[in-house]
Amino acid sequence: MYRMAGYCRLSKEDGENRISESIENQIRLISEYVDKAGDMKLVRMYIDDGYSGLYFSNRPQFQQMMADIYKGEIQGVITKDISRLGREHIETGNYIERVFPSLGIRYVAILDGVDSLCHSNEELAQFKALLNDMYSRDISKKIRGTFQVQKKQGKYMSGFAPYGYRKDPTDRHRFLIDEAAAETVRNIYTLYLEGVSVQKIAERLNRQQILPPTEYKRKIQKLSYVNRQGKNQVQKWNAPTIYNILKNQVYTGAMVQHKTEKISYKIEKCRNIPMEERYVVEGMHEAIISKELFARVQEKRQRFKNRNS
Repeated sequence: MYRMAGYCRLSKEDGENRISESIENQIRLISEYVDKAGDMKLVRMYIDDGYSGLYFSNRPQFQQMMADIYKGEIQGVITKDISRLGREHIETGNYIERVFPSLGIRYVAILDGVDSLCHSNEELAQFKALLNDMYSRDISKKIRGTFQVQKKQGKYMSGFAPYGYRKDPTDRHRFLIDEAAAETVRNIYTLYLEGVSVQKIAERLNRQQILPPTEYKRKIQKLSYVNRQGKNQVQKWNAPTIYNILKNQVYTGAMVQHKTEKISYKIEKCRNIPMEERYVVEGMHEAIISKELFARVQEKRQRFKNRNS
């Protein structure tokens, strides 16, 4: 009697199939299969809800399952189909063909008709894994294409509005001015043109106990915000934050997007997009500063760069 682990997974990449691929449906299918099999006993269900099929290392329940396998608590793994195990064919194939066999683990993918006890299924498993990888690549391409169309139309597609704005509650793709933060933005531009350095501006704002962007979004706007570095500790104003505000064209009323792009659908790392390739749509929201003031600040920034290069 094989001690089997049922593994279920669901993510956004499943798109329109989310209902049929629901966790409940996977659990039911696995339980019914094991009950009828006769040579299996379901000892535990491992569920990763909301995790991509492209990656294995970031799935907590999959990692827990592997830890239990190494402890000798599990003798087999059963999934609804191969795509629930993974959608990236190389790594998925590695588990099916190398990792599981080397550990003496039986693998069953119900709807794909795969059972590692039947060696005739090996080529089918490889083919299914390749199809799942192609599916992920196609979905990624379609999603990226849809986002690009909306960005070119000036629709904001990110999670949080930039400092100085808040999202329009009636249209999440547009901004409304957050006057308290906007006043700080105006002061930053004014101080810079008066000759105050970005470091001195940051120090002044900290002395005045003005909340920096990260803290403002958490405490005033009540958002569950984590900064770009993935840190959620208490933040203070610093020179890079001031610099980013001074170069952000969004404060002139323009929507600027496509600043970064993922290197590959398989890799989270992004590359920076040159300024001339970014999507800039003017007049999408009320400006906090004038275009003339923004231009003067950019000229001063450029003179400073030239002087220090």
